[in-house]
Amino acid sequence: MKGVKGNLLWILIAILAIVIDETSFIGYRANVVVVLVYYIGIRWDTRKAVLWAFIIGFLLDSIALKILGPNILSKGAVIFMAYFLQTGIFNLAPLLNAILCFSFTMIDNFIVYFSLTLFDTRPAEMLHAANITLYQSVINAAIGYFIIRERDEQ
Repeated sequence: MKGVKGNLLWILIAILAIVIDETSFIGYRANVVVVLVYYIGIRWDTRKAVLWAFIIGFLLDSIALKILGPNILSKGAVIFMAYFLQTGIFNLAPLLNAILCFSFTMIDNFIVYFSLTLFDTRPAEMLHAANITLYQSVINAAIGYFIIRERDEQ
């Protein structure tokens, strides 16, 4: 029963992050889902994290009513990069977390944008997409600074 409650909690957190991403603030939408996927990637077992990244990416692709795949691919890439950086030589200090969240948001948006451009229609002009990506990356870097505290590190 504990596993079911935990899974329901994470489903609710994922839905909340998606709802936050769908609302706009001053004409821009956030991309908090990348921070959630990054957190899952550094805290959970790799197989479980990849499964959750697939589910979250599938939900985002389904909501967009476009082709399936760009968000699944980008969220999976974030999981694998987070796992590599967690098990590698890096020490995940808070400042490095902020830099990684910034970078992963840029990579995530890059993968989604160019997948849609290649296989569907271009979602926005390149300059506008870069502006939105920079905004989302700065917001996620600020959030990422607080993901791992000193006492959580190993």
